[in-house]
Amino acid sequence: MQTELVREFMQQPLRVHSFLAGVPLRTLYRLELPGGRPKMTLREIRAATESSQPGEFEAGPVTKALFWLRGLIGQVLHWDDDQRLTAAVTYLERLSAEERARSLIPPGHVEGISRVLYCFENEFLAEIVNHTVHCFWLLATERTSNGYNLYLAVYVKKLNWFTPVYMALVTPLLKGIIYPSMLKHSRKRWAETFPPAVHAPEKVAV
Repeated sequence: MQTELVREFMQQPLRVHSFLAGVPLRTLYRLELPGGRPKMTLREIRAATESSQPGEFEAGPVTKALFWLRGLIGQVLHWDDDQRLTAAVTYLERLSAEERARSLIPPGHVEGISRVLYCFENEFLAEIVNHTVHCFWLLATERTSNGYNLYLAVYVKKLNWFTPVYMALVTPLLKGIIYPSMLKHSRKRWAETFPPAVHAPEKVAV
C-alpha cells in the first residue's frame, strides 16, 4: 500500500479508525469519481457505482471461475455459514446505542456473504466471518473540488492458524484480478450515471 494514501486515509474523520483499532489494514484503494450531485450520501454513491443486484459486478470468465471455485471449496470443507462462530466473534456488540440508532441500515443486516455493522452518511462497514478469516470491508466518501473520492479498505483479523495461509493464497488473486474488476465496474457505472460534461467549442470573434 502507498504510504501517502494510507496517511491520507487515516486523516479522514471516520469511526472505523477507532472501531477496528488493532485490526491490520490489508488493502486500500481510492477511486476518484468526478462530477455527481452536491451533498451525495454514501448510499447514493453506492447506488451509482454498483449493480442493481447486491454483490454483482461486471466480471470476466476468470473472475467468475474463481468465485465459483471458492464457493465450491467452502461448501465441501464447511467453511461458511457457521452461526455459532459468527455470534462468538462478531463486532456488532461493539456498537453503541447511539451508533445503532444512527445507522441507515440495521446493524446485522445480511448483504450477500457480509453482515452490515453500520452505515452512516459517508461511511459503511461490514464484516465477513467464516472458518478461514474474519474480514472487514469499508466504503467511505470524501467530497472533492470536482466530485468525490470513494475509499475501499479491507481489514483482516487472524481467526486461527489457517488465516495467514489462506490470505497468502488468495491475496494475489484479490489484488491482481478481483479488486481491479470491481473498481473498473464502479468507474464504468459512475460514468454511465454521470456522463462527463461535453462542452461546445467556444465561438471566436473575427
